[in-house]
Amino acid sequence: MRRLPLVLVVALGIAAGCEPADRRDAGAPAGAQGDPYAVLVEGLRSGQPPLEALAAETFVDADRQPPRADLVRLVQARDPRVRTVGLALVGTTRRRDLLPVIRQQRVGPAGVVPVARAFALAMLGDPSEVTALRDALASPDVTVRRTAVWLFGLMGNPSAVGMLKVKLDDLDAVVVLRAAEALHRLGSTAGLQRVRRLTEHNRHQIRAYAVRLLGRMGETADIPRLERLCLSRFLDVKFAAIGALAQQGDFKRIEMLTEFLEAEDQQARLLAARELGETAYKPALKPLERLLAARDLWERTTAAAAMVHILSVEDSWRSRILAEEKPPALDDAITPRP
Repeated sequence: MRRLPLVLVVALGIAAGCEPADRRDAGAPAGAQGDPYAVLVEGLRSGQPPLEALAAETFVDADRQPPRADLVRLVQARDPRVRTVGLALVGTTRRRDLLPVIRQQRVGPAGVVPVARAFALAMLGDPSEVTALRDALASPDVTVRRTAVWLFGLMGNPSAVGMLKVKLDDLDAVVVLRAAEALHRLGSTAGLQRVRRLTEHNRHQIRAYAVRLLGRMGETADIPRLERLCLSRFLDVKFAAIGALAQQGDFKRIEMLTEFLEAEDQQARLLAARELGETAYKPALKPLERLLAARDLWERTTAAAAMVHILSVEDSWRSRILAEEKPPALDDAITPRP
């Protein structure tokens, strides 16, 4: 498979509630042409940690679950990021049938995996594990702080707002952005000013993350800032700004992203797909569906992730753009399996 630029891998993976009662199994990918959930399962089974993590993190907010065997494989993965996201997925989906699997695992005293394990156990009914999560917010290890902040956002508990507000003053920009994102999930805009400030960060990956969040959280007054960022020489920042303007109601920007799905440059196609997923604009499902037939698994998985974000009942916090109708041609393609 063609190796993707490091910039794009970071852009697709830098950003990382309660389980809805009707979450269903996404099924296996065999024979599931046009089914984004099945393509995500394909990503889970790819053996490529960045793809596995992207697919698993998409399922965190999806209205279906991957098959049980894939969940077990995720929480037992050797790659720490994949294992962390897998444990987060088990926790958010409240899979009590996997509690023995998690308890039997041995993890070290430090690192992100023990924090994710504590989260999963807490979500599955062990409140004593919340202490480990709370302690992780103050860890000297920046990757642990980043993970803990993300997980507190996934818990969906408004009582975490106070602790998350403290992390808006963290020395690490990613911790700050994850705290702002977690607060937004919980209905707070407390991190908006920090997000605005970080759209000027000297690292373009941080700028892109901040711009994407500004699309979710920002106000009309932020449009001039976003217009300027559309001129960035960095594609991740440029596409994040286009997507953020789309979320402010600029439908010409949505059309622009849709046109980029046909671009010759793969990086442009992938970033356009990601930002269309951020808009939650349902008419974008049809052009995204065409990418599910791409030869490249990164392309298929990214398109599938965008489609599932749009389709998910849990993603109302992600965007303000919600279309009135779903394209009728997709109705059969995404019918849940029995």
